[in-house]
Amino acid sequence: MPIEMKWVSIFAMGLVIGGLTFTARGQDEAEKLLFAKGPAPAKGENGKWGFLSPDGTWAVEAKFIEVKPFQGDVAAAREKDKWGYIDATGNWKIPPRFSWAGEFSENLAPASEGDRLTGKFGYIDRQGRWAIEPEYDWTRPFQGGYGAVKDGSKWGFVDAKGKLVVEPDFDQVGGFSEGLAPAQKSGPPGDKKTWVFIQPDGKSPFDSKYAWAGGFSEGLARVQLEDRIAGKFGYINTKGGIAIAPEFDEATDFHNGKAHVRVGNQSRTIDTKGKPLD
Repeated sequence: MPIEMKWVSIFAMGLVIGGLTFTARGQDEAEKLLFAKGPAPAKGENGKWGFLSPDGTWAVEAKFIEVKPFQGDVAAAREKDKWGYIDATGNWKIPPRFSWAGEFSENLAPASEGDRLTGKFGYIDRQGRWAIEPEYDWTRPFQGGYGAVKDGSKWGFVDAKGKLVVEPDFDQVGGFSEGLAPAQKSGPPGDKKTWVFIQPDGKSPFDSKYAWAGGFSEGLARVQLEDRIAGKFGYINTKGGIAIAPEFDEATDFHNGKAHVRVGNQSRTIDTKGKPLD
């Protein structure tokens, strides 16, 4: 096994997905995820970063200070103190000029040209032009048609044209998926249920509140009902009903009809009904 491939295998064995660590039993699945978006980020013996092909050879030689995974045909990479975007051959598609650059999603990427601590953030298109002007304190990749933006200490959402569709009113938010996004707003002291789900208009489609909530995937979302620290994980459907009872110490989102869960020292795979598959 080439050294580079050995490095990837070790990395994949410890890959954490949704808070659950894959063991050797899940190594093949983890490695598939590692290369799902193209060549995988890897650190060379020179201390710099590049990208590996599945066969363990360098697709892009290790010559960058930092890199982020490929999204489509480009990946964010840092040269000295500036970020840009490279293609699959390692050549600059968007020359490095950003103080910070995020991954492309839905043809937009969060980025900033200003000071790393005080500069404003917006979104660029695939030509490196500002599609949404940098006027926020932080921005996250688009998901489900909307990008999460931070104004001061509060989060809201913009659409692809830059229109603010959800006012920055939340302490924390997840991304939109299947028309809903988890959002958290602190309540009175001692209130443990501070998470809700919102629609693109900022309103909640159902009254239920949660100690913690994740995004929807394949019609189900992970939630903790009572306590963020010690509470068990379960799953709700898009109507807010309990689909799988909260009985797991750890749980991942569903992909291809399967999720990985842990109860005590026992890890297993379940289907969308909560039935064990292994």
